Amino acid sequence: MLEANRHQNINIMTYSEVVKVDGYIGNFKVQVKRNARFVDEDKCTGCGTCTDRCPIYVPNYFDENLSARKVIDIAFAQAVPAVRDIVRESCVECFACVDSCDQEAIDFSQRDKIVELEVGTIIVATGWDIYQGDDYGYGTYENVINQIQLERIIAPNGPTLGHLKRPSDRKRPTRILFINCVGSRDVSKNPYCSVVCCNLSLKNSKLIKSEYPDSEIVCSYIDMRCAGKDYEEYYRRSRDKGILFIKGLVGSIKEDPVTKNLIVQLEPVGTDTVVEMEFDMVVLSSASLPSEGTMEIAKVMNMEKSPDGFLKEFHARLDPISTKVPGIYLAGSAQGQKTIELAVSQAKGAASTAGIPMGKGEYIMELIRATPLDERCAKCYKCIDACPYSAISVNETGNLVVDIIRCRGCGTCASLCPSKAIELTYFRDEQYVALLDEMLPIEE
Repeated sequence: MLEANRHQNINIMTYSEVVKVDGYIGNFKVQVKRNARFVDEDKCTGCGTCTDRCPIYVPNYFDENLSARKVIDIAFAQAVPAVRDIVRESCVECFACVDSCDQEAIDFSQRDKIVELEVGTIIVATGWDIYQGDDYGYGTYENVINQIQLERIIAPNGPTLGHLKRPSDRKRPTRILFINCVGSRDVSKNPYCSVVCCNLSLKNSKLIKSEYPDSEIVCSYIDMRCAGKDYEEYYRRSRDKGILFIKGLVGSIKEDPVTKNLIVQLEPVGTDTVVEMEFDMVVLSSASLPSEGTMEIAKVMNMEKSPDGFLKEFHARLDPISTKVPGIYLAGSAQGQKTIELAVSQAKGAASTAGIPMGKGEYIMELIRATPLDERCAKCYKCIDACPYSAISVNETGNLVVDIIRCRGCGTCASLCPSKAIELTYFRDEQYVALLDEMLPIEE
């Protein structure tokens, strides 16, 4: 990240969001909203004096609200650039930060501004969010957490400096239950598999066992899906460490109001027995969801989404990088949840694919496009609803207009038009009739 920030041809625009995209490949016009951070990026040296002087604390979103941060602080320890930002809605305007800054970098008069960019190609890599339903007492019982919260707890720069402690009393839990497939593989919530959950349970349970060998760890699962290079071996090593894997879903969880321990009932597959066990902490391997940014960018760029809510690729198997719009490509979990190595592979593929037309300096289109015939059109507008590329619209007079850049000449509109009021260039009916007459002449 630091190396990318130092590259002369890379401009990292943090604390920003895309609000509008127009144009086509080689000529996209993008409007980016630069949110006011109330700190001048050019003047701030990242010394941290303002943070030390600030008297107000707010929940730290990077630590999943398990710790606190100052109102003016850096987003996280390795943030690039190392510039502070102010949580304006929580600021009491004591201006202690202003008085402490020798560089005069803090400016409360800053306002959001729109920056316009001209770009040739676009890669969308908006990541994913985690499912946060009320399953198994999450959000109600303090010691029921998800994997992201556990990641922050056991991280060396986390709220407990990497030492495992449960949220309720900051004591080390010795009995821990991992529950896989929370919110995923469920037709009432998210029917798809979130891909990373099984291996995430293996990794974190193994990390806990490495630091605290006396821990009693149980993992409840539907199926352990550990496909990939060395993943099955990783699963085997976890079992050798003494981690107990139980196939079956958890029925209910209740909290002991005194100890804050969790009483869990589950029925292992293949038995008719309901097992009741007590744990100090429960960790949920929750479903991966399209990120909030994915939803926003889909609206801004009019991008198609697949039924699971992730951005739709041109072809799920043959072309998972391109979209229906030439010049716009997908990378990572914006297209669908995937493991690290697949995300890296797709990112490299997207960069290479976007670099091809950029390197050539031109992009050649074969203009086999739909052509509307106004005199035939009955104005049913079925073609508009059917067009998979959103290339057909209606002008102020009610006539059809085809965007020759968006249109890909698939012929869907022509095949369903009841009035034969739209045809493909070079593939018109009279051309086919003339061709057939020449090939199959009728003898007198």
